[in-house]
Amino acid sequence: MVRGDVSVGGAPVPAWHLAALNDDGDAVRIEASSDAVVLLGHAAPIGEPVFAHGPFVMNTREEIIQAVQDYQAGRFGPPPPV
Repeated sequence: MVRGDVSVGGAPVPAWHLAALNDDGDAVRIEASSDAVVLLGHAAPIGEPVFAHGPFVMNTREEIIQAVQDYQAGRFGPPPPV
C-alpha cells in the first residue's frame, strides 16, 4: 500500500505496509475509500534477509554502504553490451 485508504479482503492496510495473501481462492477484494495508489507484486519468498535504503536493496547494511559508495564514486555505469 502506497497511499490512500484501502482495505484488502476487508482488513485495512496502512500506507507503506504490505498485505500478504495466501493461496486460498482465485480472487481478492481490494476497496479504496479515497484516492489511492497500490503496488501489486507476486513472488516466492527468497528466504534471505533484505535490507533496503533508497533505491538500493541488498542483504546487509554493510552491502548497502558499499553500494552507496560505489554509486557516489561513479562505478555504476551503463550495462556492458550483450
